[in-house]
Amino acid sequence: MNVTGHNSYSRCRFCNIQGIYSQKYKHIYFHPGKYSKKTHSNWLTYIDEIEVATSSKEKETLIKQYGNKIVIELLL
Repeated sequence: MNVTGHNSYSRCRFCNIQGIYSQKYKHIYFHPGKYSKKTHSNWLTYIDEIEVATSSKEKETLIKQYGNKIVIELLL
């Protein structure tokens, strides 16, 4: 599905859970709780935001934030 891996900040392809990096253990952790589900329109919005980003650094940041690797291949 070309989403980021299980150890990324936005690992879940179904919900909007965000990881927190532990400097002590050098690992990303997720707090349990209720999270909103990602929808098809969410994915389209994420892709649109990444496409209009002006710098490659900004695009990389958005890709990490949204957890979508396929955009890298589409935009390069």
